[in-house]
Amino acid sequence: MDLKQLEIWMNTAVSSTSIILFRIVFSIILLIQTFYFFYNDFITENIIKPFILFPFIEGLNPASELTLMIIGVIMLIANIGIIFNKTAKAALLVFCSCFTYFWLLDKGYFNNHYYFISIICFLLFLINPQSSFKQNILVPRMSLLSLQVMVVMVYCISGINKLNPYWLFDLQPMTHILEVKYEVTNNPIFTQKWLLIAMCYSGLLFDLFIGFLLIFKQTRVLGFIFVISFNIINFYLFRDIGEIGLFPFLMISTLILFINPNKIRNILKLKNQKQHFIENSNIIKKFILLFLIIQAILPFRHILFKGNVDYTGVGQRFSWRMKIMYKESIIEYFISDKLSQQKYSVDISKMLTPMQYNNLKYYPDLIIPLANKIKSEAREKFNIKHPKITCNYQTAFMGKNPQLLFSPEIDLTKISTKKLTHQWLWDLKKE
Repeated sequence: MDLKQLEIWMNTAVSSTSIILFRIVFSIILLIQTFYFFYNDFITENIIKPFILFPFIEGLNPASELTLMIIGVIMLIANIGIIFNKTAKAALLVFCSCFTYFWLLDKGYFNNHYYFISIICFLLFLINPQSSFKQNILVPRMSLLSLQVMVVMVYCISGINKLNPYWLFDLQPMTHILEVKYEVTNNPIFTQKWLLIAMCYSGLLFDLFIGFLLIFKQTRVLGFIFVISFNIINFYLFRDIGEIGLFPFLMISTLILFINPNKIRNILKLKNQKQHFIENSNIIKKFILLFLIIQAILPFRHILFKGNVDYTGVGQRFSWRMKIMYKESIIEYFISDKLSQQKYSVDISKMLTPMQYNNLKYYPDLIIPLANKIKSEAREKFNIKHPKITCNYQTAFMGKNPQLLFSPEIDLTKISTKKLTHQWLWDLKKE
């Protein structure tokens, strides 16, 4: 198939029924998560109260408490609006903007699940035909394909990331995960060696090949069984030892995108009304293509930096590196008064939320802003005019012996966060 034939194929008209059904189911699951967001008072506990925030964009500060609450209510209303066809287009944009704004405010509670939600909402906004089941609206195949490709990409890249010696030979971090699960449940099955090996290699094979099973009609039913089974197991495994939330059910909902739209119409007993084709503009088509290319390249940007990405945390976000490593870290900050030559220990556990503290173990770009905040506090509250902020940061990576991530003598406030360089981080030493 040459480029011309590929272009014709991607512009072939297909029913929008599967996109509409997916949007509705996806938004209902999101609605449950949004209610949970309010139930846990997320805004107050994670944005207003914390001693420090770590915004993704420098200068992006949270609005006032009242404004944040209003944005939260708008997000909830928009979430409901996504369900209904007439309001879906605008609601998707509003919800995506509000939801993304909240997680952009602090790297300390970011996870790939939030990123995935933002991406899917954005793609739905671009391609949503804004029609109901009663209308038989046709859209370019590319509209449906963009969502399918994004789902397959997440699985495939997750599988590629598992192709490392820790996962393949040390059986980490699955060993650690099952140990924690055993401590929580006291179920001896989680201590079985056969289960550990099965979980590691079935997870790897699933991620690498599930996309192909979903793409081809002959293996699609088998793929559906695997996706449902895999995500239900993940939900059970991580519901009380991790932050998986409703993500498994969001991934199960994506199966709708791989069902033939005409079959959905037959199952729902929808009448075959007169078909109407809605074409996307060339600008939208090119933008979607560019967006997907960026999503395919971005997860591998860590190759531009030195060191093991899972150890240093450099280039790990937005990369679908989910549940593939763990660290046990000792983090001790110190304030040194250059005039008196005295050194003070800082208890950062009281300065950070539990989620921020946990993410400090994984991402070095949180280390510097926290050091700058401590320096500011030392000057303003303790009248230390020339404080030097250092940190004894030891990481036990994948169950190995602890190692220093960087020099405990370096003044962290002298390190620029604007440069895309991480020369101050030390490489992982082989044991």
